[in-house]
This record gives sequence, structure tokens and C-alpha cells, in this order.
Amino acid sequence: MQKGYAWDLATRSGALPDLGAQIKVHEFDYKQENVIVYQENGVTIRSWPAIHSLDGSVSYGLEWNGLKYVFGGDTYPNKWYIDCAKDADVASHECFLPPKALAAYFGWDLGQATYVSTRIHTEPQAFGKVMSAVKPRLAVGYHSVQSPENNAAIMDGVRKTYDGPLAIARDLMVINVTKETTKVRMATVDEYVLPPDVGEGYKKAPRTNKKQPGEFIQSGKWKGYTPPPMPEK
Repeated sequence: MQKGYAWDLATRSGALPDLGAQIKVHEFDYKQENVIVYQENGVTIRSWPAIHSLDGSVSYGLEWNGLKYVFGGDTYPNKWYIDCAKDADVASHECFLPPKALAAYFGWDLGQATYVSTRIHTEPQAFGKVMSAVKPRLAVGYHSVQSPENNAAIMDGVRKTYDGPLAIARDLMVINVTKETTKVRMATVDEYVLPPDVGEGYKKAPRTNKKQPGEFIQSGKWKGYTPPPMPEK
């Protein structure tokens, strides 16, 4: 991963704080079941296997302050999620389009749509069965193409097998969770968001020497433009 990002990281170091360009890789066995992969500042994250095309996919559970959130990732319904997601306050799991809706939306034949929806992903009725087994305070379905027709197909499928608290995730959806309540709402955002001012930590963060291209690339600078001088420190 570090080799793949080497060029990008090198261009950022110098002008920007070096710490912001560091990558810390934490490798773990994807086969481990509900084992801690991160624990710091009161936050505990556990992983367990998921089933998605090839070996290596995982799901995560996050525990903090007496609350538990579970993220399934892309996955076919599996025994590990059923076991490890128990007692979750919020359990999220993919809820893909059912085969006929998927075929109609993408123009696929029904065979391809059925394979993708029910062998690689989790279709709505299967999602509902998973949540009926887990019984979270709030079930969250995601990984679907949002449209009125598609959402109706998803809800119809889910409600055939699950009658508990449910939210179908969409962009800018916010879930506020306490030990007593869960609240689903849409965020109100400014369409013209500007980055925040930098603090003293950013200004004083260590930086290596600034980088520049090699001689060949430098020779390509247009002589019709001269940049203004750098300000004195």
C-alpha cells in the first residue's frame, strides 16, 4: 500500500505536515471470529469473516460507551454476522436490489441479476431474515440504488421477513444513538462548505524539505510566466 501511494505521499510532504501523509497498516487474519483488531480511547473494534466473491472480506463491530454498532460490509448472509451482531444497538447490513428490480434497472438478464443479488450480495428478504435473527434496536439496510421504485421493491421484500425498527440508508442520513433512544434524521448541510481555519498544531507540525520535479520536467516550465517571489519568513 505504501509503495502504491509513494508518489502521492511524496508530493504532499514538505508543504503539508508529514504526519498527514503517513499510512499505518494493521494486518489481521480475516478468518478470526469476533477478535479485537483495534482498541484505543475506549473504542473497541472486532472483526469476523464476511462472504463476498473471494476470501478476505470482513465485517466489523464497534463498541463504545456501552453502545454497539455493527457494519456488515458487502456480504452474503452468514453465520458469523448472526452470532457477532447480537446485542447491537444499530446493525447495518447490505440490502441489495431484488433480482427482478436489479435486472430492470441495469438492463441485465434475470440470470445475471439473480446471481449478483442472491449469491454475491444480500437481497431484501434475506436481509429481513438476518435482522429477525439479530433483533437490533435499529436495522439499517444499505448498498442499493436509490429511486422510488427501487426503494418500494426493497421495502416490500424486507417487510415480508422482518417487522422491527428499520432504516434504508441514503446519503446524509444521520443516526443519533443513546442508551435510551435511536433517532434517524437527515443532515442539513451548507451547499458552499469551506474548509475550517488551520490551528496552531497544523502550523507548527514538523515538515520535511519541500520537493520539486527533476531537471527534465523543470525544463518544461513556460518562460512566459514568472511566479511572484516567496514571502520572507
